[in-house]
Amino acid sequence: MFDINNLRVNFESKVLASSRVVLVPHKTADFDAIGSAIGLSLAVSKLKKASVIIVDDKAYELDRGVYSIIKDSRSEHNIMTKGKYLSTITSNDGSTNDLFIMTDVNKSYLVTVADLMKNPENVMIIDHHEGDDKTVDSNYQFIDSKVSSASEIVVKLLQKMKVKIPKNIANYLLAGIYLDTNKLTKNVSAETLLIASKLVEFGADTNFVMELFTEDYDSDRRVQELVNRTRMIQYKIAMVLADASNEYTTKELARTADYGLNYGVDASFAVGKISEDIVAVSARSKSTIDVGKVMQQMGGGGNQFSAATKIEGQSIEEVGKKLELILRPNCYVEKKTES
Repeated sequence: MFDINNLRVNFESKVLASSRVVLVPHKTADFDAIGSAIGLSLAVSKLKKASVIIVDDKAYELDRGVYSIIKDSRSEHNIMTKGKYLSTITSNDGSTNDLFIMTDVNKSYLVTVADLMKNPENVMIIDHHEGDDKTVDSNYQFIDSKVSSASEIVVKLLQKMKVKIPKNIANYLLAGIYLDTNKLTKNVSAETLLIASKLVEFGADTNFVMELFTEDYDSDRRVQELVNRTRMIQYKIAMVLADASNEYTTKELARTADYGLNYGVDASFAVGKISEDIVAVSARSKSTIDVGKVMQQMGGGGNQFSAATKIEGQSIEEVGKKLELILRPNCYVEKKTES
């Protein structure tokens, strides 16, 4: 856990000392990644500094609601691709002293500009996923896996900076919190609810936010087909192994894992192909199993409640068997007893 006042002090001092701020959400940006990035862009503008948000995803790779947010915000918040950003760097060797702020991500392989973040003094991380040996080297890490989302952290920062949040950005930040709490049903603290309430005070419209989550019919049918493949593997753990002849989006796998928690289990896993050579795993937990640590053992990461990984060159069955072997010994979080 970190001190929000310490984050504010470091954020303001680093931003003010920089010529420009580069906000870096993870690949295949979701509501939390893009919402927190736009919120940070608002904080940077409060300090009268320029910022850019790096988004390289194609429209077809993104959730419909996320794409609509990016389209509506592109000009106001200077959203650009890595290639466009590189064209703005004027140094002969391509180096830059811009301040990079990673949000909703801390792993090098999950961002497109990891090769540019070579100076740990010019990198800040704001995230709620556990760090590991793939975490980008940074002297300013503000990571708290107990917080619901990066959006929640950013709202706290904006409040400390006394920044008024416009209605549209309040909507985006609330969408980020809704996404990572499964619409306020998991990993929710009293503070999370207070933050959500504050966003409503700023004008966030819950009906608008829920509309962002509306799924198209075909995708919903695909998720339901995956859900129908759910099996209980041990203890109270649900697992879905997708049909190897089909490919799915990471979001469809995530929704499947979310749905699995409805079966009264402690954790839910969805395994499926997202491309010809890559199998993805989406993991969700109610708290008694730390799925972040489980996914770390498979090359991915996340937090206790929500995590994922991508594995190249293995079949769905191979990944499923490996996952079961990891889960069998000591998969439950040890509960502390009163002395």
